[in-house]
Parts: sequence; structure tokens; C-alpha cells
Amino acid sequence: MSETYTVRPYESTDERAFLSLFEQVLGGRMGEEWFDWKYRSNPYVDHVPIFLAETDDEVVGARAFFPLELRADGAEYLAFQPCDTMVAPDHQRRGLFTRMTEAAVDRYADDVDCFFNFPNDLSLPGNLKLGWEIVGEQATYYRVQNPAAWLSDAVPLESAGRLAEPLKSAGGFAARSYLSVRDWQASSAGEFARRWHDGVPPELLASLADAGTPRRFHVARDETFYRWRFDNPRWTYETVVARDDGPAAAIVVASRTRRDGATLARLADVVPLVGGADRERALSALLPAVLRRHADADVILAPGDSLPSSLLSAHGFHSDRRPPLSWVASPTVQVARPVEEQGDWTLRDRALTDHRNWRLALCERDGG
Repeated sequence: MSETYTVRPYESTDERAFLSLFEQVLGGRMGEEWFDWKYRSNPYVDHVPIFLAETDDEVVGARAFFPLELRADGAEYLAFQPCDTMVAPDHQRRGLFTRMTEAAVDRYADDVDCFFNFPNDLSLPGNLKLGWEIVGEQATYYRVQNPAAWLSDAVPLESAGRLAEPLKSAGGFAARSYLSVRDWQASSAGEFARRWHDGVPPELLASLADAGTPRRFHVARDETFYRWRFDNPRWTYETVVARDDGPAAAIVVASRTRRDGATLARLADVVPLVGGADRERALSALLPAVLRRHADADVILAPGDSLPSSLLSAHGFHSDRRPPLSWVASPTVQVARPVEEQGDWTLRDRALTDHRNWRLALCERDGG
């Protein structure tokens, strides 16, 4: 059956077919504005980095990439993050995932330094089969402010019948009570002034990022990155900055309402990426401000590698790598590989598969 399929790079006339396939396979109705942001406006490549599979002039598969500039030890690298991978149901199990991936690897052999991504349970085996290796699990912390919204995907409350509304009310009251106590008990660095910005101030955030740059692999946070990355039309962004004698730290918050009505807030970026006691004090002043601003959100997500775990725990966040969240949440697994499978698995002596060599936040993932 594989001879009936053609695998080829994206062409300018393929946008509608790609968006239609996205809706059919991944269940989201994305528009031209989203496609322009994610693929046409990406500042790190001069083309749309998508490979397609088609048969009888019908697009039935896509393997897309999210280019980012990595930095480590003062060097710059072009990294591709596979994303939005899809094969139409009637054409699955015919090797299209493999063929599209191999075509992309061949195409970018001379241009890209490495791949890294966060496959789900279904696509992880395919990534490993094609040469990716596991780096480790990325912890995400959740502050569940409305348990009913958190559980609705796994256990629809409609199944509770007459108990549904009492369960919602009781769960919400218990969560609010618990979190209020945690917030009250948490210490706060009140000497910092806080200022909110609608959207993302690129110059300010780039300057703060320069104040604490890790040596490990991380996405370059310059003005180019901030002007593009946080222009995703599916999310609303705002930034809160802690100020002492000058800007000390900042948190970028992304928020949106899902199709099921649940409201999410994500701490998408935290700068500077590294620092000492002054950074921690500034963040301990910023986090309560974020929580007050988003008290109505059903769930607030925070990256485990960007804020001190002790600060998150003090405010009622729980890691998805430990019970009880590990019982209901799938871990976020990071994988990576060089472009050439037999190539060098290190960049300037830093192993791609050593989790200690990476410093990632939520904005390094293609979703928000």
C-alpha cells in the first residue's frame, strides 16, 4: 500500500488541507491566524516546516515542526520540535509516520542541530523506533482550584446523576478552603513592587533574561523570541514584573478557556531563568499576585524547573510526578536526538539525553 502514497514538503496551497486534517484527527478547529503565527511567522526558518503524505491528491498525513533557537555555553543551535503530527484514520498503520519523519530528517540533515519534543503515550513508541531517546520526565505542577473541571475529562460528572451538583459544590468549596489556608500560611516578600503589563514586553523580558542565563540547553530569550512566541492567538498573555531598585523578575501568564468551558492559566515563562536568593524573593512576591489575579481559573499550571518547588508547594501546587496527580495525569516525557542518527549525540560535550543539560519552561513546548 505504501507505493500509493507520496511524501513531500508543504506547498503554499496546502494550508486548507492541513487545517482540515488537523480538525479531523486532532479535534481542533484552527484558523489562518493560528497557522500564520505558528508556521509562516516563525523567525528561525524561511519556509513552512511541514511534510505531508497524500494519495489521489488528498492530504492524509502531516509531520510538522516547531523551530526554536537553543543556547548552551554561549553557543547557538537550531532545534526542531516535532508537533501537530497526524494521519487520517483510514490511512493509519501504513508507515506514513515513519516515511514523513525520515523525509524530514533527510531534508534537514545539513541545517538543524537536533530534535527535541514531548510525545504523548501514543507517539512515544514511534519516536523511539525512529531514533529518539528519552531525556527524562518534565514535572508540571498543578494548582487545582476547581476539582470538577480537572476530573471532567477522566470521569464525567454526568455519570454521578443527582450527586453531580453537590459534588461540584463540595469539591469547589474544599479546594478553595484548602488553598486559602496554604496562601495565608505562605511567606511573602512584600518589599517588592509589582506591575502588570497586558501582553508581553519584549525588551524588558529580554533584559531580565540576560541577567540570569543558564549554561544548559535553553531557548534563547531575546526580543525576537518574545515578539513571536507570545503572539499565539489561541491564548491571552499578560506579564507581572517585580521591581526593587529596578526590574528583578517577571512571570508571563497565558490563559484561555477550553472548548469544554474549563479555564486554564499557565505560568508560561519565568525570567531570569536562574539566580540566587534575590530571584527567589522576587518570585515569592510575584506568585501570590498571579494567584489573586487568576482566582477564578479552574486550574493553574506551573513548570517544575522554573520556580522553586518549595514555593509552589507552599501555595498548594502539586507535581504530576507524585500521587495523587500521578494517578490521573500522564507524565510529560522529553525525548531528543541529533539530526543524523549516527551523528554526534553531544553538542559541545553536552549530551542531548542527559536531563541535567536542559533547562526548559512551558513556553518551550509548542502548545501554549
